[in-house]
Amino acid sequence: MTKQEQQLIAAYLAGEKVERELWLACENNQNLHKHLAKLKIVDRLIASQHKQMSDEQFVTSITQLLKKPNQNTWWGNLTAGFAQCLHLVQFRPVLLSVGLCALLLMSYHSFYLPNVTLAKVDKVTGISLDSRYLQVNDQLKSGLISLQQGYAELSLINGVTLVLEAPIILDLKSADHVVLQSGNLVAKVPEQAIGFKVDTPSSQIIDLGTEFAVSVQNSGESQVHVLEGEIKVRATKQQSFEHVFINQARAFDLNEQVSIIQNNPKMFMRALPGKSLTDPEYMHWSFDELTENGYLCDGQGINNQCFNAHPKSMNANQTGPETSNGQFGDALYFNGEDAWLETDFPGIGEDKPRTVAFWVKVPKDFSVNNAYGILGWGLSYQSSAWQISPNPQQEDGPLGRIRVGTNDAQVIGTTDIRDSRWHHVSIVLFGGEQVNLSTHVLIYIDGKLEKSSNKSIAKVFTQLQHPKSKPLILGRNIGYEANQINKERKFFRGWIDEVFIFDSALNQNQIVSLIENNAL
Repeated sequence: MTKQEQQLIAAYLAGEKVERELWLACENNQNLHKHLAKLKIVDRLIASQHKQMSDEQFVTSITQLLKKPNQNTWWGNLTAGFAQCLHLVQFRPVLLSVGLCALLLMSYHSFYLPNVTLAKVDKVTGISLDSRYLQVNDQLKSGLISLQQGYAELSLINGVTLVLEAPIILDLKSADHVVLQSGNLVAKVPEQAIGFKVDTPSSQIIDLGTEFAVSVQNSGESQVHVLEGEIKVRATKQQSFEHVFINQARAFDLNEQVSIIQNNPKMFMRALPGKSLTDPEYMHWSFDELTENGYLCDGQGINNQCFNAHPKSMNANQTGPETSNGQFGDALYFNGEDAWLETDFPGIGEDKPRTVAFWVKVPKDFSVNNAYGILGWGLSYQSSAWQISPNPQQEDGPLGRIRVGTNDAQVIGTTDIRDSRWHHVSIVLFGGEQVNLSTHVLIYIDGKLEKSSNKSIAKVFTQLQHPKSKPLILGRNIGYEANQINKERKFFRGWIDEVFIFDSALNQNQIVSLIENNAL
């Protein structure tokens, strides 16, 4: 099928008067109806009655085809039925069978669609732990989907994937039509589902085989951002559609006005983590006892290795961080001037999955000069490090929120931890295709998933092999060199306790277990 034919189908589905053009396309391409049969949008395409059938006979014939007992699903019935129907149909607009087919399909939808599975829940992350509303493998029918927190990934029966970001209210009308009342979603649409529609209170969006993101405010105003490919948009049915391409975006207000805005993919979560390991490898430092070999590392280790943490200080009269009361036993206080811990653990490199979890207490009199370096490793250059800090740079996002990244790329959370109280922090990186900070990093504060306030789009590739790469360090910026005179923004001030590093992306239940039991 050519691009022009695909666009012609999408135009028809949008309600544009292109029946004759579509008929001519079928006349010129005798195989077009075979392609249409392969598409999952055939239930809305024109068809005319067979010249040897009456209207009643035609309806009866199609109904019988749609109800074939050897098909396993409603969608299989519909597609298989129309695949055969299209072989019977002569595409002649003078017969005006469009209304007849539409009436048949409306009747079919009315009787069968409410009881049909339209989507399956593939993944959930950060939803309420006591909620049974959305669970993995749940089968969804038409109706409202509402999430107050977290994310869900759905696969529709036509191959479309939807990533939902709470808070969200979504009305699942059919496999190729949803209404986003509020919240954020990302739609990935394969070729067979071209024509997939997203309606909002202020816009209409039709896919042309692409990936796009939609955001709807509580007021009803909306935005659409094209991440890949091409879509068509308009504010109302009275307007003509406008084509919007990759790296472009549009905004829609309640006065039916459409504005060009900057494309901003970092607003959206585009992928969710897969299944977590039940018994991942890990290292743990409790800081309960300082031995001659440093603070001991326990746990099974990673790659059968566990590395002790050694106290360090720029001050010859000090021995490193001070012991203090912690969440479980003792903790360490880092003075923000000259004390830190070093290990020989090189870190988890490249784009491999990982989880870093710890307790932290940041003082109320937080200073941006004492923020960097709760812990980190890697190369402090062009996103080649893995470093966690309370954010010290206003231009990157709100101060005092957990920040993950380095130099020119970061993800910043929303919870202000500058309150002199203990908070549990978990940073999860999960693997997959095109791993980057924006789409593959989750931040949990006290067991609850953060809705990141700022996300950089940068590929994750933690560099461990460079001569200047640093092993795991706690309490000091990995970009700091001992011979530097200026110590500002080089040391962390605050308390740290119970540091865990896993070689897997933990799920929320595992993180809550760490909070409650200090173990998985």
